[in-house]
Amino acid sequence: MRSSFFVLPVLASFAFLATVCGCTSSDNDGCVRISGTATDTENTVASASPIVGSVTRTDGKAAANVTVRMARVSKESAGIALPTYVELQTDSAGAFSVVDSVLTDSFQIAIIDTVSNEIYFQSKVVVKDSTLEPIKLTKASIVNSKLLYQESSEPEVAVGSHFLAFVPGTLISRSVFAGDSFSMLIPSGKVKLAFCPGDPQIVAKLSERGIADSLIFRDWQMSKGSVKEGESVDVGPFLWSVSSNVPVDTLIRERENSGRISGQVNCKNGKPCQGVEVQLVTDLYGFKFTEGDFLVFKSETVTDGDGRWFLPIPQDVPYDSFRVEYRYLVDNQVSEAGVSKYVNVNDIKNKKDTLDVGSVTLHRPSKMVSSVRVVPDSVSEDAPNDCMGVVNSVVLGIKGTTHFVRDVTCNLMTMSNNLITMSDLPYGEQDLILYTGDPKVVSTLRDMGTPISQFVSQVDINLPEGVTLNQQGMTYTPPVIK
Repeated sequence: MRSSFFVLPVLASFAFLATVCGCTSSDNDGCVRISGTATDTENTVASASPIVGSVTRTDGKAAANVTVRMARVSKESAGIALPTYVELQTDSAGAFSVVDSVLTDSFQIAIIDTVSNEIYFQSKVVVKDSTLEPIKLTKASIVNSKLLYQESSEPEVAVGSHFLAFVPGTLISRSVFAGDSFSMLIPSGKVKLAFCPGDPQIVAKLSERGIADSLIFRDWQMSKGSVKEGESVDVGPFLWSVSSNVPVDTLIRERENSGRISGQVNCKNGKPCQGVEVQLVTDLYGFKFTEGDFLVFKSETVTDGDGRWFLPIPQDVPYDSFRVEYRYLVDNQVSEAGVSKYVNVNDIKNKKDTLDVGSVTLHRPSKMVSSVRVVPDSVSEDAPNDCMGVVNSVVLGIKGTTHFVRDVTCNLMTMSNNLITMSDLPYGEQDLILYTGDPKVVSTLRDMGTPISQFVSQVDINLPEGVTLNQQGMTYTPPVIK
């Protein structure tokens, strides 16, 4: 049976020495034990016989291959540091057995099942006959967050990007990397988290340089309410810094009065996609584009290792909804693209926390080729057929994206019979829209309160993945302002 472990050095007030060795129980091959010495000598009598137990999930089935962590009860386990613990896994029947000098007849235990998102924690278990009562897991609360790292102005120690997130006073922890989002299973109740560098040697060096434990081990307590079993909450992002002027919840406080939006992006293989560029699109019809010849995708953020992104809630949303557009570049070329569903503006009004706009799976980008023919309300009988008579500028685009082009059309077809080509489009069902490319006309119509449907034509299209859609030529009647 294989297992992993992490030992966090105790606070500076404890002397600590750690060594790694195998469990003495023959039933736990591969079990990892961390033993050490500390100035705290409470409860140091080792168990003489194996401690055995069994674990079931909430559905009553055996909890196979779940993580079991055990540590003796001490001042260390009551503090902010993560105590020395034994870690192993249950067998196929949900059973475990361990003999270890770290453990005594009373200890704390945590069981974490990341498959079914279930958990168990007891701060003190007393064993008289070395057999635990059968343990039944409960649904875990899930904390979704992100940790950022602020470099110190005095770079005495290179902290790096590896950190540890844990619940103080428990055996519940996980590794996180600065800049990445993470999810963590915790017991229900009040949410309390702590963060510190993930390398014990870095922690020791910071302590040697006189940096206070309260700055090395940054903790945060949720001020409002408790988290229920099975409930998932979004908090953060948190900021770790050795500066006493930068609390760990600095960014939370800054954003209490300005909510966020967030989403998750998968690559076309279904796995979380890192490094995807993200842009909010509030100008659904691209009207601002009428002043230029093309729109440019401007990345506002990129996804992290879990494919997640965060942005402030947009302050100016001119319509009843907005969208989020994504693109993944390889060698500066769009390899995969996507776009969110329409997000209703009512969902962000007075929003003080995080709005999740959902998950999107990227696909190979599409391409579309089309043409536009002008059909005026009235054309004189002697109007020429060589585009020297009726000439108009038109805008063609995909609603709610950055994909808009402008071309000059006449009563024949596009000038010089050129086809309009649009590339790197998001695949699937989209709204193709068409309207006049004259910014003065657009501005006048909008100022007059003219309904958009009266001067914007819309066609439903289905863009195929990775290939070109040859859209049938479109006709266009330019608006007339009277």
